[in-house]
Amino acid sequence: MKNITLKGFFKKTGISLVLLFLLLALWLVYFFVKNEAPILNGDVIYSQLYKENLDLDIYTPTKRVYEKSPVVLYIHGGAWIGGVKESINNNRFNAAINQLREKGYTVISPNYSVAVNGKGAFPDCIIDINQAIKWTAENADSLKLDLDNFGIFGESAGAHIAMMNAFPTKLSFDSTFYSIKFNYVVDVYGPNDLKGIYRSKLADSLGNIVATLPEYFRDDFDIAKRIFGFDPKADSVKADSIMRLYSPYRYLTKHSPPILMIHGDADQVVPITQSLSLKKLLDSLKVENEIHVLEKVNHGFIDAQQAQMDSTQKWIMDFILSKYRSEN
Repeated sequence: MKNITLKGFFKKTGISLVLLFLLLALWLVYFFVKNEAPILNGDVIYSQLYKENLDLDIYTPTKRVYEKSPVVLYIHGGAWIGGVKESINNNRFNAAINQLREKGYTVISPNYSVAVNGKGAFPDCIIDINQAIKWTAENADSLKLDLDNFGIFGESAGAHIAMMNAFPTKLSFDSTFYSIKFNYVVDVYGPNDLKGIYRSKLADSLGNIVATLPEYFRDDFDIAKRIFGFDPKADSVKADSIMRLYSPYRYLTKHSPPILMIHGDADQVVPITQSLSLKKLLDSLKVENEIHVLEKVNHGFIDAQQAQMDSTQKWIMDFILSKYRSEN
């Protein structure tokens, strides 16, 4: 048997890691090019610090159509426990974002705090995005942005955060809350009633699975405990208070901005009833809204057909473009 020296082991390991890194880099380049990722188009202003340890990327228009560019703030998903601003390039909305930039729009994608190490998601993720909105407003002149044409767009947990910034006001939510009038909200399978997420069949099923794991593994896989920052079953009163306070539907008024909802009817993470109930409330308040239900589609567009994804791009782009406010 041939002996392998320590030096030889590290040499071989190092070569393997380099090859693995190169393969991963090549795959990423292929993925971005094949899917026409926005990051490869036009100018992108990276990593602008909007508060301590948090930054955002600015996808500038690929065609200068307006003296001041309309703005779309895109908020990534990740169940309030993960996700990064670069996920704007993950191919879910690439076509819509690319076309909007060609129409003269600026798209901004911020990072935000997620639940970690026993610290819950709320209210930090909401406050962070509120600070990103404030930073955008304060830097609008230097970036040539049109604050009279400012919309917010989120997916899953990002849609929840978007609604929590578009619906409340200082009077209804927090005296430090920075309020701005959005032209519209794009809500892609976002939860607007947190009780409907935590107290669902899927949540119960996941809870039962977590309970069977070895004790030292449970905290890592107990998503509800991570999101709240404590065991919601051990303190249901506190959990109910948090879910009530951070449920966007509670802040809707007749003055709320128009909202586009896109949701799969087979969604097992955020039930379709979330969007259907929201539509009923919006209709009762006479708030302009539009909903598109994708048949047999699960959360994250799992099982979606190409035609459904193509329609999704068109719905988003058409809705946003239709909300442009001219100076006249």
